[in-house]
Amino acid sequence: MIRPRYPSPHSSTLRVCALCLAAALAGCTSLIKVDVPPQRDVPSAFSQVPSPRDASPDLANWWRTWQDPELTGYVEAALRANDDLRIAQARVREARAIAAMADSARYPSLSAQAGAAHGFGSLSTPSTLAPDDTPDVDAWAGGATAIWEVDLFGRRASDAEAASAMADASAEQLRGTRIAIAGEVAQNYLTARGLQRRLAVLDRSLDALHALRRYADARFTAGQATRYDLGRVDDQIARQEAQRPLLVSEIAVRERRLAVLTGRTAQDATPLGPPLALEIPAVPSGEIPSSVLERRPDVRASAALVRAQAARLGSAKADLFPRFYLTFIGLDGHVHLDGFPGLSAAGGLIGVGADLPIFNAGRLRANVSANDARLQAALAQHDKTLLQALEEVDDAYGLRHGFDARSARLGASFDLARRNVQSARELYEGGQRTLQDVLDARIDALQREDALAQAQTDAALATVKLYLALGGGWARDDDPTAAVAN
Repeated sequence: MIRPRYPSPHSSTLRVCALCLAAALAGCTSLIKVDVPPQRDVPSAFSQVPSPRDASPDLANWWRTWQDPELTGYVEAALRANDDLRIAQARVREARAIAAMADSARYPSLSAQAGAAHGFGSLSTPSTLAPDDTPDVDAWAGGATAIWEVDLFGRRASDAEAASAMADASAEQLRGTRIAIAGEVAQNYLTARGLQRRLAVLDRSLDALHALRRYADARFTAGQATRYDLGRVDDQIARQEAQRPLLVSEIAVRERRLAVLTGRTAQDATPLGPPLALEIPAVPSGEIPSSVLERRPDVRASAALVRAQAARLGSAKADLFPRFYLTFIGLDGHVHLDGFPGLSAAGGLIGVGADLPIFNAGRLRANVSANDARLQAALAQHDKTLLQALEEVDDAYGLRHGFDARSARLGASFDLARRNVQSARELYEGGQRTLQDVLDARIDALQREDALAQAQTDAALATVKLYLALGGGWARDDDPTAAVAN
C-alpha cells in the first residue's frame, strides 16, 4: 500500500519564511551612495565670442560650411573608413557588453543539470550466482539550481553603475575620436590648398623674374647694366626656385596623409585638383561656456569617469557589510536495478545564507581608501579637462580674431601693391618709367600675395581649431557605434 506524503508543518513554515525574506530583501533599495561634489563655477561668457547672429553654422557638420564638395567628400570618407574610428567603435561595444555583464549579476542565476548512468560488473559472492545473474543498474537524474545574491547594500548595483558609466565614457571617447579625425582631415586639406595657392604665386613670381632677367640681359648687351645687375636677378631667381621643391613635397605629404585618413594606402593618394577660391566661414557666435562644456566629448567623458569611480567607491564600502544569498535546488531522479522495483524521487531545497566579513587584515578598508583616492584623482582630472576646454575656446577665438586682422591688413597691402603695378604700367606706357619698374612692382605685389595666402591659410586652420574647441562634429542624438559604416 502506497501512502501519500504530506509536507511537514516545519517544512511549510521554512518555505514561507524564506519567501518572505526574499521578498523583503528584494524590495529593499537601500544603497551606499557616494555623492560627487559639484563642478566648479564656470564663467557666464567667453571673452572674444561675437554677439549672436541670426544664422549660426551647423556645428554637427561644420565642414560643410566651407562650401567645398571635395573637403566634404574627404571628411565623410574618413568617417566611414578610418581605422582609429573602428578601434574606438569596438571599444564602445566591449564596454557596453561589460556593463551588461555587471548588470546581470544583480539578478538570480538559474541553471539546469541532467545526467544518466549505466552500471555493470560481476559479483564474486555468493559463488552460487552465475555470471549471467549479475544485475545491471540504470539511473538518471535532473534538476535546476537558482542562486541569488540579494543586493541589500548596493554592491552589485554600484558595480553595474560603474560599468555603465565606463560605457558612457567610451562612447564619448568615440565622439572625440570622430571630431579629431574630421579636424585632422580638414587641417591637412586646407594646408594642402594653401600650399597650392602659394605654389601658383611662386610660379608667377618666377615668370616675372625671368622676364626681368631677359630685360636685364638686354640692357647689359646694350651697355646699360652691369654684371652685378644680372647677378642680383639671378640670385632672386635661385632663391625662389629653391622654395618650389619644398612646396611640392609638402603638398604630396598632405595628399598621402589624406589617403591614409580615408582608409587607403599612402601609395594610392589622389592628387588634388586646382584649388577653389578660399571662403573662410564666419566664426560661430552666441556660444556660452555651459553649452560648450555640455557638448565637448572630453568633458563629458571625464565626468563619466568621475561617476564610475564614485560607484566603485560605493561598491568598496558595501564590501564592509554582510552579503545575503538565496538558494533553491530542485532534483528529480530514478534508479533501476535488474530484478528489483525501480526507485524514483523528487525533492527540493530552499536556503538562506549570509557572509559577514570579520577579519581580513584591513584589506577591505584599504580598498575603500584606494578607491577614495582614485575618486579624488578623477575629480582633479575632470577639473583640469574643464579648465583646458575653456582655455582652448578663448584661445581659438583669439587666434581667429588675430589672423582675421592680419589678413585684412595684408589684403589692404596687396591691393595697394596691385594698384602700384597698374600705375607703373601706365607710366611705362607713357614713357615715364622703365620696364624694370613695372616688373619690380609686379614682383613686390606677388610677395604681398604670398604673405596674404599664408595668413588666409592660418585663419582657415584657426577656424578648424575653433570648431574642434567648441565640440563640433557630432550630432548629439547619433549612436556612437554607428559612426563607422560596416
